[in-house]
Amino acid sequence: MNESLPPDFPGGVADALGTLRHALADPLSAAGVKLELLERRLAEVPSNGASLADRVRGVKADLAAAGRLIDLLPRLASIAGEPAGITSLGDLCRAAGIPLEEGPANRPRLLLRRLATIDALRILVWFLRSRDPLAAPPRLLEESASGRVALRIEALGGSGDSNPERLFHLPRGEERGEDLFLARACIESDGGRLQLVERESRLVALLSWPEPATSPEGGHAL
Repeated sequence: MNESLPPDFPGGVADALGTLRHALADPLSAAGVKLELLERRLAEVPSNGASLADRVRGVKADLAAAGRLIDLLPRLASIAGEPAGITSLGDLCRAAGIPLEEGPANRPRLLLRRLATIDALRILVWFLRSRDPLAAPPRLLEESASGRVALRIEALGGSGDSNPERLFHLPRGEERGEDLFLARACIESDGGRLQLVERESRLVALLSWPEPATSPEGGHAL
């Protein structure tokens, strides 16, 4: 998802994801029931059948992971189905209940999916805060570099990670990997980028969007 999604339309991306979710969920549910019955029968077999039972349990775990991934489709559909609107990072941070540090006097206005971006900001701040609940809230600072509008969310406690990208891995990544995946999907749906990097042994979330050549509506935010 490296390019902006086109505006949704009847039978478009959101509807397709919803249909795909139902098409995949029903067969997985039926397969799970059959494996449950098979496991019970194998459990009654003497010890020479134990290894096969373990394999069945492994397949069941894989099916459960696939089910969790399928459950992401409605949330992806809601992101794709939300129309983008003109807003600013300052406005979105206030709506998310996350204060943005003082920055440029005239912040550029961007075309973003408001609700989805607010959810992404909350997810990232919650995640960084969870690394060290006793630390001060993460620091948010708007920046501008290389023709992009950037937002840095920096943890003020906790430890970094030698491979931050693994936190986005599905289905066996971080405990909140699904939420982090959705946060990235939201940012990328508007042509943005989301990275987790390690700086001075701390995790930092770097978000950026292309800076418009001329701000929408011919003006700037706040």
